[in-house]
Amino acid sequence: MKSHGICPASCGEFVQGMIKDKEYLSSYAIDKYSTVTLEEKLENINRGPLKARRALEEIFKYFDLPRKDLKNISIDIRSDIPIGKGMASSTADIGATIKATLNLIGKDLDEYEISKIATKIEPTDSIYIKENTIFNPLDANVIRKLGVIDRGKVIILEPNETLSTRHIRKKENYHKLKRQNKYIIEYAFKLLGEGISKKDLMLIGQACNISSVANENIHKKRYLNEIMDISKEYGACGVNIAHSGTVIGILLEPDMDEEKIKTKLLDKKIDKKYKKIYTANIMAGGLRSE
Repeated sequence: MKSHGICPASCGEFVQGMIKDKEYLSSYAIDKYSTVTLEEKLENINRGPLKARRALEEIFKYFDLPRKDLKNISIDIRSDIPIGKGMASSTADIGATIKATLNLIGKDLDEYEISKIATKIEPTDSIYIKENTIFNPLDANVIRKLGVIDRGKVIILEPNETLSTRHIRKKENYHKLKRQNKYIIEYAFKLLGEGISKKDLMLIGQACNISSVANENIHKKRYLNEIMDISKEYGACGVNIAHSGTVIGILLEPDMDEEKIKTKLLDKKIDKKYKKIYTANIMAGGLRSE
C-alpha cells in the first residue's frame, strides 16, 4: 500500500521578529514542492531522512499506534526545494511525511495540530496553514490570521551559501538583537496585515522591506541595498528575505515583467553572489495529498 503527501516551499518570510517577548514570523508558499511517498513493504526498507522518519514516528505516537509497524514503512522523498537556503526544505519534508502518514493510517488532523507536531522535531514555519498567519516557529502558536495571499510572483535570488536555522539561532546576542528591532517589526506586521487583508502586494512589499533591513543586524545579505534599489526602480512591490537563510525575494504583481529586473541584476553583477536567479509563483499554503 502506498500513500502520498505534498508540501510547498517558501521563499523566506514576509516579516519575522519579536512581538512582546516571543519570536513570530509570517512566511508564504511558492510553487516548489516536497513530495513524500510511503509504502508498506516486507523487505528492502528505505528508512528515509532522520527528520522525516521522526515525523512518521510522531504521528504513530499521537494516535497510539504500535511502534513495531513502523519498521515496514519505506519513505521516498522527491523535492525540488533548495536545501539550507531558508526555503523550508526540511519543514516541507516533515509536513509532506505527516500528510502521507495520515493518509496511510486513514486519519486526519487540522493544519494547526500538524504544525504543533512538527515543532517537536525542529522550529517550523507557517506553510502548513492555508492562511497567512503571524506564527510562533517554536510552538506553532498563531496570534493572528491575516487572510490568504495567493497571487503574485517572486524573483528568487539564491546564492551557493547555505545557513541552518539552528546555527543562526545560536548566534551570540541573537535574542538581544531581535529585541532591538521589536517596535519596527511590530509595525511591519501591522502593515503586512493590512496588505494581505486588501490583497495589496505593494503594502505587503513595504512590510517586507522594513523586516529585511531590520534583520541586517542579525545576518547581513550582500547586495541587499542594491537589490532594493533595483526593485524600486522597476516598480516591484518590495524585497523579502529568508531571515535565517540565504535567499532574497523580489515581489512582483502577476503582470510585471521580471525579465527587465533580471537583466538589471545581471548588469549590476549581482549574480556573482546569487548564482541562481529564477521566478516562482506565490500561492496559498497547506499540505496536499495530490
